[in-house]
Amino acid sequence: MKLELPKIYPVTSHTDNVGAGSTFVAIPGTKENGAAYIRLALEKGATTIVVQQGVVLPSDVIDDMIRSHISCIYVENCRKALAEMIAQALNHPAKKLKLIGITGTKGKTSTSYMIYHLLKEQGKKVALVSTAEKIIGSQLVAVNLTTPLPEHLHMFFDLCVQQEMEYVVMEVSAQSLSLYRVYGLEFDAGVFTNFSLEHLEFYKDMQEYLDAKVTFFSMVKDPAHMFINAQDPSGAQLLYQYPLYSSFSLENPTATRYALATLSSRSILLQLKHDENMYAFHANLVGKFNAYNLLSAIIVMHSLGFSFASIEPTTASLAQIPGRMEQYPLKNGATCFIDYAHNPSSYEAVLSTLRQMTDHLVVVFGAGGARDRSKRPMMGAIVEKYSDIAIVTSDNPRDESAAAIADDIVAGFTGMREFEHIRELNRTKAIELAYQLSRQGSVIAVLGKGRDEYQIVGHLTFPFKERAIIRPFLREDSLYKSL
Repeated sequence: MKLELPKIYPVTSHTDNVGAGSTFVAIPGTKENGAAYIRLALEKGATTIVVQQGVVLPSDVIDDMIRSHISCIYVENCRKALAEMIAQALNHPAKKLKLIGITGTKGKTSTSYMIYHLLKEQGKKVALVSTAEKIIGSQLVAVNLTTPLPEHLHMFFDLCVQQEMEYVVMEVSAQSLSLYRVYGLEFDAGVFTNFSLEHLEFYKDMQEYLDAKVTFFSMVKDPAHMFINAQDPSGAQLLYQYPLYSSFSLENPTATRYALATLSSRSILLQLKHDENMYAFHANLVGKFNAYNLLSAIIVMHSLGFSFASIEPTTASLAQIPGRMEQYPLKNGATCFIDYAHNPSSYEAVLSTLRQMTDHLVVVFGAGGARDRSKRPMMGAIVEKYSDIAIVTSDNPRDESAAAIADDIVAGFTGMREFEHIRELNRTKAIELAYQLSRQGSVIAVLGKGRDEYQIVGHLTFPFKERAIIRPFLREDSLYKSL
């Protein structure tokens, strides 16, 4: 049974959460202005309205506020004010918790889950805020968005305090930083996983996107507990600019934390030396990218005061991470992987790993509508590079034509490598076709959705469960037949 946040908030930017005595913050958004909802907020019982300087309210709204003795506060930045006011209204619950934040283009969810798991293995009470799930202890919480809106986030923290949690591990997206969703928070440890092309529908260029992520660094209390991937080109540059932060690497022995990685088709072994002692960390995960995620999780744990010796036996029990390289054995001898990969760097990381596991790789993929178009042909080129069969399909086309998105993807095929490519815009049929075309030893990669269980077409959201589609094809002894 899921935990539920309260329906009515003391401070909120959404009228759904307004009740008697609420403060309504009228945020001027890019698509809608919160000021248009002030009258509705008043009808629902709001007693204070917060408006951004420069916003002119209609005279009839002002008259209603005067008649009802409603307080109106003008602020320089409504988004900052929202974060500050909800924290204050709840008596700053985040200050009663130890926060660990993960930022980067990819690896945030996997790293967050690893730290969450390792803390639980140490017997700690821990909560998780990730793209895939929000969890307090072992109970799911119903909240959307990678990093929830400030009012949702602080209500979540308040519930964590009520449930006697000690730690919260959370993904920190660039947008959450730019939109001040995490404004005012202080973190006990932080990780910068990597940086690559993404979110150019939101940022004007890559530098602006990177600058947004860098603002997170100053939110970590101790610079030595801000860990940056030294092997990532942007990470290396940031370490040069900010030498007080710590580095980690699997290639560079001069990094603050260095480990030697041994990778197989089914597992990872990290060997890390500390105080003349060598520690070995095993995990049933695949891929170099997961080796980096695991290393960052281990060093965060150490920064929180846990010895490497106590962490060493806990990594072997790391479970499958929702929506990240989820592995399913099929009854024809093939293996299906479901992964959230939705940008070029994630495609490269996932497909290069899967290519090493098979001589027959079938990839089912698409690209989201109303998102950065420039990455579509890049993703197509990467699939061509690694796959034997590519099935181009739909993936949340939104208000774009799924066929036009597929055209953008196919434009990236260079013809430099012989492979079969098929266009099947019905995603269900595309996954079923992938199974029909697979054989003993094949690997099927279904990319884009991960744990998302919906398909967005136009302005409508439909239920869509990839696990339900593959269920008939699962091996009879599979642990996942109950999906």
